[in-house]
Amino acid sequence: MCGLGILDIRRDGLLLALTLETMPRQPTAIENRIENIVTGLTPVIPLLKELADAFDTPFVPAISITTASLIAGVRTIKNKEDCVRLLEDIRVVLYAILDLHIRSETPGNLPPTMLHHIGKFTETLHQIYTFVEGQQERIKMKSLFRHSEMNILFKDCQKGLQDAFMVFKVESGFDFLSDISEQQKKAENMHHELLELISGLSDETSSDQASSMYHNLNDSQLSSESFSIIPSQPKIFHGRDSELQEIAKMLQCQSPRIAILGPGGMGKTSLARAVLHHPEVIGKYEHRLFVSCESAITAIDLVASIGAYLDLKPGSDLTQPVIRSLSAKVAPLLILDNLESTWEPLTSRGGVEELLSLLADIPHLALLITMRGAEHPAKVRWTRPFLPPLKPLSDAAAQQTFLDIADDDNDEMKKLLEFTGNMPLVVDLMAHLVVCDGAASVLARWETEKTSVLSDGYDRRSNLDASINMSLLSPRFTSLPGAMDLLRLLSILPDGLSDLELLQSNLPIKDILACKAVLLRTSLAYNDDKKRLKSLVPIREHVQHFHPVTLSLVKPLQMYFSILLDLYQKYFGTLQTAGSIKQIALNLGNLHQILLQGLKPQNPDLRNSVACAFALNMFSRQTGRGRHALMNHIQPLVQLCGPKLEVLFITEQFRVQFQSTINDPEPLVSQAKSRFQVLNDPVLESQFYSTLGFYYANRNNSKAKAAMDKVVELVNTTEHINTHADMLSYAANFYWISGEYNTGKTIARKAQRLAQLAANLYEEAHALRIEAGCNVFLGEYGSTVFILQRARQLLELCSLSDSPMYYRAMDLEADIHLRKSEYAEARKLHMYIAQKSTAKDNPVDHAYALMGIGEIDAAIGTHGANPDLENARKLFTSLNLQTETFICEAIQVEHELRNNKDLKTTTLKKTLEKCLQWSWTGDPQLTLYSLQRMGDSTLWPSADFRWAATYAFIYLAFASKKQEKLALHKAIRYLGDVFLADNDEKTAESTFIAALDGFTSMDVHRGGQNA
Repeated sequence: MCGLGILDIRRDGLLLALTLETMPRQPTAIENRIENIVTGLTPVIPLLKELADAFDTPFVPAISITTASLIAGVRTIKNKEDCVRLLEDIRVVLYAILDLHIRSETPGNLPPTMLHHIGKFTETLHQIYTFVEGQQERIKMKSLFRHSEMNILFKDCQKGLQDAFMVFKVESGFDFLSDISEQQKKAENMHHELLELISGLSDETSSDQASSMYHNLNDSQLSSESFSIIPSQPKIFHGRDSELQEIAKMLQCQSPRIAILGPGGMGKTSLARAVLHHPEVIGKYEHRLFVSCESAITAIDLVASIGAYLDLKPGSDLTQPVIRSLSAKVAPLLILDNLESTWEPLTSRGGVEELLSLLADIPHLALLITMRGAEHPAKVRWTRPFLPPLKPLSDAAAQQTFLDIADDDNDEMKKLLEFTGNMPLVVDLMAHLVVCDGAASVLARWETEKTSVLSDGYDRRSNLDASINMSLLSPRFTSLPGAMDLLRLLSILPDGLSDLELLQSNLPIKDILACKAVLLRTSLAYNDDKKRLKSLVPIREHVQHFHPVTLSLVKPLQMYFSILLDLYQKYFGTLQTAGSIKQIALNLGNLHQILLQGLKPQNPDLRNSVACAFALNMFSRQTGRGRHALMNHIQPLVQLCGPKLEVLFITEQFRVQFQSTINDPEPLVSQAKSRFQVLNDPVLESQFYSTLGFYYANRNNSKAKAAMDKVVELVNTTEHINTHADMLSYAANFYWISGEYNTGKTIARKAQRLAQLAANLYEEAHALRIEAGCNVFLGEYGSTVFILQRARQLLELCSLSDSPMYYRAMDLEADIHLRKSEYAEARKLHMYIAQKSTAKDNPVDHAYALMGIGEIDAAIGTHGANPDLENARKLFTSLNLQTETFICEAIQVEHELRNNKDLKTTTLKKTLEKCLQWSWTGDPQLTLYSLQRMGDSTLWPSADFRWAATYAFIYLAFASKKQEKLALHKAIRYLGDVFLADNDEKTAESTFIAALDGFTSMDVHRGGQNA
């Protein structure tokens, strides 16, 4: 019995063990939390994508991509407790941000101050990504961090999340949910609300919110004027039939040049808009362009406005691109409206007339301008007979215009019309007054007030001022005191304001949308085709003269745009912020006028105005427009603003002169150095010296190197980690392009580490690319591909997969494949870049891609290489990139030699000798490109053998000096050809073996086969 009992116990134990083995393992508490995180975060990703697609919201694409990456890797983390706590908090913040967009006073669009907080949260999210990635088993990056550094990073992540909790919870009033089922339900509700919000967008309700209209526009235009789609046909248009028919007839002639002249308020713009929609004009002119010139200060601004409408990429001077673009169009009609804004100032008149002359030289272009006055601009053969300056409307036309607006035909209306002088704008204003106040009331006030208004003499201008003044005294207008303040503000804003800007800029105007409605009802303002609130030029001038704006009104708007510029500047290039770029571009004319109000010595807030003007100049420079005109106003004021702003001004002077030369830079350098003696600001000092280093890079290499050495020294004296990484990357980049590859590599690695400690993904990618560039020249190809792929991964997390930095990392990867003779892989990458980057939007990377394709074709002897190389060369020439232009010419020589053995080589040799002479003292890359082709005797006819042999020795010496490994072994192989030709077979064999060993170590296929 006892034995049986023991057997039973053993049997039962075995069965229990087998049962336990076959039962599924219950997930741990931490694993359940991870699954809840994945379940809670997954539905957020499509919501974020829809939000970004609909509203072009800054930072949201980067948040979406980084969150998706965190979800993908969350199950493989080791330090699960800390990581899970962070990810749970992310989930809460993301729902709050989505809710904030939906509940915003301007739905889908947040004010710049709140965008700053979202940018900060994006940085925190990248810190969390860095921390979590360091905890993944498959990642070796943890070894780069000390244990104490990981603890610091974790605490920074926690603090960033707590800051986000405080900001978004308070601002959005979001109810933080802990139950996962409730969060899923909330996500579904949010999705429904977001879809309703998006579907509610329309041209009638949206201003410069991210409606579909803006997704198809150039991201960086001069101002709102530049975006002008063809304006609509005037709805009320009487009394100009004869002028309209005459202009339509003139436009049927060859090369018409027409000016619509006349006093302000006479209806010139309305007539031009009617011309635009005339059937005969539509039938003849395939391309009709209507460009308002109100925002253009100079001829350069004017041509930028035209270029923006032509969808040209911004540039410091678009004159020639505009001329080329218009010349290439079939039957173009260009209308320049309100040209007097740019032509009247004597300082800009010559430039405007020169531009008109160039436009008039395009034989098939029809040119029509509208201008106040009776004088035609010079340097153009205007079509004769001239169109007479516009006169007032006939009585019948004025009456019909009045009735179309007021629908009030009585004796009082006829008396009021007598006072209008039949000026179209005055008729319009008077009719709208009648709509608001009634004809009897308006007539009574007119009789009372006209004497004082017209006492200085009766003329059309006085008539206009009187009618505007009547509108300003209307009971409807005066019932809202803020309406006058809003009109004062509009009087200096040629770009007008959107509802978004009216609501978000904290203007000291009560019931601002009601004030807007009053301005619209009284016809003192109007909504343009982009739904921006504007006032006509005659009204703006009247208000500026009689009711000038005060600084207290301007200051909040300046602060609003200053925050927007700061947002752009802080995240320039590092995160996707296209939405802020568009909004700034829509207001460039406004910013110019706003800052002019503040750039006065007596302004107590002068420093902020100067700082904002600096930021505007940086935006202008970084978006390709070059130096902003306000820099001239800043120069005499900057010494009143303290040493820091003085240094910033000097630094900007060097930045805007990268493509040209300052006559005598040394006084500026000395001035900056003297200010640093009292500033003790190593960050500002390092920024100055890095800028100075790049300024000198192609002018004085020793001064450039001294400046960059100073940067490295300064970086080691400040605790600002982010600035360290940025400045070290600049220095490393300089040493790379200067041919000091080991130095550049060492500094780039330091920059990477600092960027990792700060979780600055963009700067880490930047430094990785520079290290990769140095590695390429040092012949370290194997690991470098992985470095570049890591850089691209980090850029993707910043939503920068279509940025120049991303393409340039890809270009380096293609260069590695080319060096290893992996032509198909290299071509695939270059083709991708060429297709994604157009010659118009990203000419630099497009040209590099074409050059890469041409270099591959030249190397393998393909006949089709030359068109790609020639297109690349033309682009580089237009961009004033001399090195790249010469490289194209060097590759073209190789292409000619491989495809035509019988050609005369004198010109080809001179081309390479010219390249070598230009590059010898300061451009190692071009020197290597030239010597590689000069020293390869197999490329040249036998008559040129000794010439090539000489350069083979020079190639060897230069490659050895620069430690360029591939070039060194190519030179050794070339010398093998020389020794073999001289029947020194033993030496030839030794050199070929040395070359073969080198090519094999670098995995270079074609070089090894040749050796």
